[in-house]
Amino acid sequence: MQLNSGNYLQIDELLNAQELSAILNLINQAGFSDGKSTASDAAAGVKQNKQISAENNFQAQQIGQIVSQAISRNRRIQSAIFPKIILPPLVSFYEPGMHYGTHVDSPLMGTQFTIRTDVGMTLFLSPPESYEGGELEVITEAGTKLFKPTAGAAVIYPTTRLHQVLPVTSGKRMAVVTWMQCAIRDSGQREIIDQINQVLDQMGQAEHKETRLVLQQVYSNLIRMWAEL
Repeated sequence: MQLNSGNYLQIDELLNAQELSAILNLINQAGFSDGKSTASDAAAGVKQNKQISAENNFQAQQIGQIVSQAISRNRRIQSAIFPKIILPPLVSFYEPGMHYGTHVDSPLMGTQFTIRTDVGMTLFLSPPESYEGGELEVITEAGTKLFKPTAGAAVIYPTTRLHQVLPVTSGKRMAVVTWMQCAIRDSGQREIIDQINQVLDQMGQAEHKETRLVLQQVYSNLIRMWAEL
């Protein structure tokens, strides 16, 4: 199921083919370490995977630049999420038997700098047909949702929700994970801003000029009221 709101987003082509290929080449040049090293005490007990951290790793830093550029140019993410700070990403790797059990993300993260983690993002790097299991499961307000999109697609979700990576039973699953602090902290306020922006897009430039102008004023004033810079 594709969710497309200010709190949950699935971006089907966050990376283009060149970017995806570049990231996979960089991963081949880097080495994986135990994923427990970056998990909190509670999460470490349910985390079984390998990862590449951006800290002191040149390839991971380059991957981070590619991912940040993709996020910056994606109008849907900018409109719905308002990312203010993006944490240097981790590359996660799962092979058969590995999983990341149900957990909630830490509210504050970072070593070089600390951010408030408002939303998390999983950017899928492996074609879904290349591995069995490994779905991202998020317990949403509407129930449990499973995500296993195409390579280059991303899922963004509130860090307040319990989630897990189901066990991989065959093949290999690779993904980039990162977290963002939003310029508009409150998820309900982001939802309102996103809904207004989608209405503006549907109205078009030529029609309902006066109504559109008033709605643009409301949109801008709400951002001024709620944004934290």
